[in-house]
Amino acid sequence: MIKMSVIIPTHNNCEYLRNTIISLQEQKFPKNDYEIIVVDNNSTDNTPEVVEECKRNGEKEIVYVKERNIGLHYARHRGAKIAKGEILAYVDDDVICDSNWLSELIKPYDDPEVGVVGGKILPKYEVEPPEWIKYFSSAYLSLIDEEGEVKESLTIFGCNFSIRKSVLFEVGGFNPDAFGDEKLIWYRGDGESGLIRKVRDAHKKTIYTPFAVVWHVIPKSRLTLDFYKRRAFMEGISDSFTECQVKGCGRIKSIFQIFMFGSISIILKILAVMNKFLKRDKYYYKGEVFSSYYKSRFLYALRLIYDKKLREHVKKEHWI
Repeated sequence: MIKMSVIIPTHNNCEYLRNTIISLQEQKFPKNDYEIIVVDNNSTDNTPEVVEECKRNGEKEIVYVKERNIGLHYARHRGAKIAKGEILAYVDDDVICDSNWLSELIKPYDDPEVGVVGGKILPKYEVEPPEWIKYFSSAYLSLIDEEGEVKESLTIFGCNFSIRKSVLFEVGGFNPDAFGDEKLIWYRGDGESGLIRKVRDAHKKTIYTPFAVVWHVIPKSRLTLDFYKRRAFMEGISDSFTECQVKGCGRIKSIFQIFMFGSISIILKILAVMNKFLKRDKYYYKGEVFSSYYKSRFLYALRLIYDKKLREHVKKEHWI
């Protein structure tokens, strides 16, 4: 009987995907108790060939499916719909799982009130990180390194995330996340964060365990100021989506936010330029990144005024 279904959404990342699959094939977990599902979200690289190679060389079979609709939530849901396991375990296509990952991830589910379990995410840097990243939360790189015991938590990231299949369908699935098309960027939502909120509203526990460990590969391209600004910009969109879902987003509120967030973004940008001139690196980097965050909050509020499709989009809660 399959207890756990490991789902790997992937899009044009085949070289990193290879190591993810291998780490899952080498789990110290009964081979017949779990399955590996790779959901190809419309890749144009050699993803099918890499999956086939892993099938031939590994000791664990792989289920391979395609999802044509671009968007992380579409891929996550496609995997859920064909999964045979009672527990769905999600990883990104650029992580390496500890050999005891599944064995530790499943333990908290002995409690029937547990709906979600996530674990520790450690960095695997491809190059030495720059000194300035210490000014920012590790969440910018989707890292969690909390020690201690198993505990209830709201901080669980999607690259080390699991959920009861029944709960996922009950609460309406993942909220929209990570559209690859720039034209659709404003229709992203709060992904697993929104799902966690819905799970908690359904009176289920969300658990963090430090014993279920994965390593997140961090390439050079993610250790740049441009990446951090981009990440902050996307987070601004997600936070705007969350606020609209939880507190509403009327026209008057949007007009107020246009002036407030726009002003904050401009002020932070000016301060960043001044601090760069004064060689105050900490305040320069923070100013640039946080200005980008408030810029997206400003633009989102502006779009809510004239984009009826976006206003309808944020009202939707069931996505699966």
